Amino acid sequence: MESETAQARAAKQQDLAQVRAERDDLRTQLQLMARIVQVLEVENHRLKETNRDLDKQLADHAAVPDLTRRRRS
Repeated sequence: MESETAQARAAKQQDLAQVRAERDDLRTQLQLMARIVQVLEVENHRLKETNRDLDKQLADHAAVPDLTRRRRS
């Protein structure tokens, strides 16, 4: 009977070790995903700034009359 208890304890210890290893792996994956999200947020912010700059340049360019089209033949 005592050997069954020892076997049960050993099985529980093995299960516990497996669950802890899985937890640690999930924690590592979560940290990696959080870092990826941070990088994507920075890139998104930079792209929005670039788009604003390009929109401003386009608006400034559109405000300048194209004199080459006004030439008379």
